[in-house]
Amino acid sequence: MEKTGFLKGLDSFLMRLSNRERWMLGGGTAIAFFLIVFFTLIDPTLERMTQLDELIPRKEKSLRELMQLKEEYLAASQEIHSLEKRLPAGGVFSPLSFIEEHAAKNRIRNNIAFIRPLTPAVNKSYKELPVEVKVENVTLSQIIPFLTAIENAPHHLRIKRLAIKTRFSNQDIMDVTFLVLSYEKTPS
Repeated sequence: MEKTGFLKGLDSFLMRLSNRERWMLGGGTAIAFFLIVFFTLIDPTLERMTQLDELIPRKEKSLRELMQLKEEYLAASQEIHSLEKRLPAGGVFSPLSFIEEHAAKNRIRNNIAFIRPLTPAVNKSYKELPVEVKVENVTLSQIIPFLTAIENAPHHLRIKRLAIKTRFSNQDIMDVTFLVLSYEKTPS
């Protein structure tokens, strides 16, 4: 096979070089080839492996946090589900009558300034029924059993907001305003 064009020129160029120059040209070409391979393939691969090795502990920590959040979510979900199962159906339980009944039991019914139902908040599976209560001219020893009875109600009641204001004339007598939330199932 006869050499033409570029190969013929390359062959004549190499023939003019001495042995020492050929060795230097070959060594330079090998070093250039090695550097090109190193900087295009090996170095980026090693750098990426280092980055991934550093990323593994962070991802493992994120995974542990995610698993912990999953457990917390499942626990909260189960608690919500058990609370929803305990909710009375609509109209079965009246927080107003419950509050009045326990006010009478704790002998502070005459001190109640008002029991005011507020606009209910409706969710897909339950309804939140807020009731605002104001009790005037009571002592701490009278109001604590009443609030405890509300918090320990058989149906899920909770006191969301509580404001206590002492009387100017007598520091032992106070006015108490609080918001009681009760919940009931919404009809499906």
